[in-house]
Amino acid sequence: SVDVCSTGRRRRRRAHIVIMCGRVNARVSLEDVQKLFSAVKEDKDEEEKEEKDVKIVTWVNEGAHAQLRNCAPSETVATLVAEDEVWTTRFGLIPSYKKSTYDRKRDHYVAFNCRSETILERQMFNRCTEANAKDKGRGRAVVLIRGFYEWKKDKMGKQPYYVSRKDGELLCVCAVMDTYKGDDFFDGGGEILRTTSLLTRDSKGTRLSWLHDRMPVMLKKEAVKTWLTDNTKRIASFLKDDETTTHRGGGGVIEKGEDLQWYPVTPEMGKIEFQGDACVKEVVAVAKKNTQDIKSMFAKVVAKQSAEKLSQVKIDNAFAETARVDKEDEPAKKKLKL
Repeated sequence: SVDVCSTGRRRRRRAHIVIMCGRVNARVSLEDVQKLFSAVKEDKDEEEKEEKDVKIVTWVNEGAHAQLRNCAPSETVATLVAEDEVWTTRFGLIPSYKKSTYDRKRDHYVAFNCRSETILERQMFNRCTEANAKDKGRGRAVVLIRGFYEWKKDKMGKQPYYVSRKDGELLCVCAVMDTYKGDDFFDGGGEILRTTSLLTRDSKGTRLSWLHDRMPVMLKKEAVKTWLTDNTKRIASFLKDDETTTHRGGGGVIEKGEDLQWYPVTPEMGKIEFQGDACVKEVVAVAKKNTQDIKSMFAKVVAKQSAEKLSQVKIDNAFAETARVDKEDEPAKKKLKL
């Protein structure tokens, strides 16, 4: 498997690589966001009735969000840039220093994922690890999604799976954001393009290790504020999320998969134009490649039998022709003897 490359020099043909977290369910509304971050409080005087202290969140350009269930790079995602503010950004980071002409079909596929282990080592991402992305238009952010799709590849073929939370809440995925401004781009009334890249991590030791060797860096909602506002120097330890973690709040801020669920979905998910409720409908996993292999095997057997039968027919015909010729030549041979 191959994690998404972070520079154009490492770009490969997308049709021949397995990419981590390249499709997400981006159907998220402002109500969903407010519900996620609203605090629950219990009123014991009324039989412990649960109420919620609604979190006031502003979505600057909610109308620009396409709400796609099968969201691929270059499409829009809901991006939290501050505790109380969401922006609509495009999936697939494009650096602000980009000089070549904008190409939507190409540029967003260069870096829609970035490895959390090396985020501070690569210029494209390192410059986007500062806090306060809302004020700078560049920095750490959290992409809010309902779930993501991953393809399980083995000898039997490839089967897509849909991964989401058991309780139905949104997933909070660590991301970095940048703003590209150019005369060649026009989006929502201005020459500005805000883009994001999702952080991934090694899935070893998590419940998702069977599905892929990488997984998104998913935050527990209590850690969202820390990711958005903490000092850049603490980022490395924050992403390790182990007993040596030095960030505020200690370890245990990154989801390991305990609260996740997954099930197989239709192989049609591979088509970008495939949308709607069918994207998240559970299906019976089908080993398509294996089925094709069986058909191919039988086809080869039939072809071999047909070839052998045809060969035998040719041999029989040859013998019959030889016998016929010998029979016709027999009277002539008798006359010669006389």
